[in-house]
Amino acid sequence: MLGKSYDFDEPGLLSVISVGVPGKRTFFLVIGEKEEWIRLWLEKEHLEALSIAIDQFIVRLSQELRQYSNEPSIQSSGDDLPVGLPSGEFEVDQIGIGFDNEKVVFEFLVHALGPQNVDGIMVSCRINPRKVRRLGNLAREICAAGRPRCKLCGRPIDPTGHDCPMQN
Repeated sequence: MLGKSYDFDEPGLLSVISVGVPGKRTFFLVIGEKEEWIRLWLEKEHLEALSIAIDQFIVRLSQELRQYSNEPSIQSSGDDLPVGLPSGEFEVDQIGIGFDNEKVVFEFLVHALGPQNVDGIMVSCRINPRKVRRLGNLAREICAAGRPRCKLCGRPIDPTGHDCPMQN
C-alpha cells in the first residue's frame, strides 16, 4: 500500500546538510519551504551517487538542450535554512531523476522514520536546472569534507589509522 505523498514544485528550501564529525556524520536533504519542510535521511554513499548522477544528468541535459550548457548554478544563502521541526522525517529507499520540459524532476521513494513504520511514501520535487546544479555541487562538497579515502582500497581513513586490505 502506498503511503502519503509530498509534492514540491520549485521549493524555497532544497539543501543537503550533514551533522556530526567525519566518520560519524549523518546526511539529509531538506525540501520544502522555510516554515513547512521535510527531512530525507540518506547514507553518504547515496549522497555521493546522487551528486554523480546529477553531474551526468546536467552534462547530458546541456548536450541535448544547449540553453543549459553555460547557465551558472545559484549560490547558497542563509535564507535556505529551515525553521522549526520538519513536517516529516523519512529515510530514502530509492531516488529517480528525470526531466519534464523545463524542470528537473526528482522522485524519492522513502519510508517513515520512527514508530509509524509506513512504507512507500513518495516525495516528488521539481526544480530548475540551476538549482539541481547547485544541489549537486553542495552534495559533492559535503561528501568531500569527510575523511580522506585510501588510494588503494577506497575506504575512509580514520584519524587513528587504516587497515588497508590491499596492503596485505
